[in-house]
This record gives sequence, structure tokens and C-alpha cells, in this order.
Amino acid sequence: MKGDFEQAVNNNEVSAYLKGEGDYFVTNDWGRGYHHYMMNFTGMLEYLKKKENPYLLLVKYFKLYLGSLNKDALDAWGLFNNISCYYYFRKNNRYFLTQNKDLIDELTVEEKKKIGVLFRYLRENFDKVPDSTNMRPIDEQMKFVYEDGCPYDLFSF
Repeated sequence: MKGDFEQAVNNNEVSAYLKGEGDYFVTNDWGRGYHHYMMNFTGMLEYLKKKENPYLLLVKYFKLYLGSLNKDALDAWGLFNNISCYYYFRKNNRYFLTQNKDLIDELTVEEKKKIGVLFRYLRENFDKVPDSTNMRPIDEQMKFVYEDGCPYDLFSF
């Protein structure tokens, strides 16, 4: 990855950063050619933890990212991964995230509905995700998100 989250903020490229597009692409540890969402999410949290009101900024940037997503396999897969990262870090009270606040609670009904649409699309079109044949089924992967503390059935929004 050539770009960091500060660059993404300065260039109005937060959505591209969270999607792993262009300078913000980080190859995964397994070398299978797809984006490593955890690295970018960590970079965003590192940047935000130094700011005043980092949680509010996280909400702002997540809403911006969510608004940029389309109903396609890559955007749905990216959303799944970014939400997974959020709950992973929240579970462990890392950075400024705590069990007392939930990012999903900050979203409007329409934003939650978009999550539901994309999660259902991902479930129905998981075979379109790069390298999905070498991954656990999406419902099985979702169990980890629930274990990390997600209280919502994101498929039902």
C-alpha cells in the first residue's frame, strides 16, 4: 500500500481506502491477490486514535464509505470485512472502541437497510467473490462476527 489514511482523508478518498482501491490496496498474507481489509482498518484506527472525538470520526467515515457502495460482490465482500474488523477490534477494546458503543447503532434506518441488502446479496452471490472456493461459506464466517460481539442479524436489516 502506497497511501495511508491521512492521505485518503486529505484527498477525499476514504471510500477508496476502505475498499482497498488504487494506492490503498494491500495484498493479503496468503498472496491470493485480494485486498487485506484488516490492514487498512487498522491504519484508519491508528490515524483516528490521535484525533479529538475519534469515534465520531469513525462514524462519519463509515457512513461515507457505506454511501459509496454498490450492489455487487466486491462491495458486499468489502463491507462484510470492514464490519468484521470493527467487531474484532471492539471485542478487545482496542484503540478507542469499547463495548459501550456500537457503530451500527449510529446508522439511520436507510443505512442499516443498505447493509442488509448487501449482506443478502453477498450470501446469494458468494461464488462471485475472488477465491471464494478456498474460503469458508459466508454464513460460517459470519459466526465469527457474532462471536466478536455483533448483536445484529445483519442479513435481516
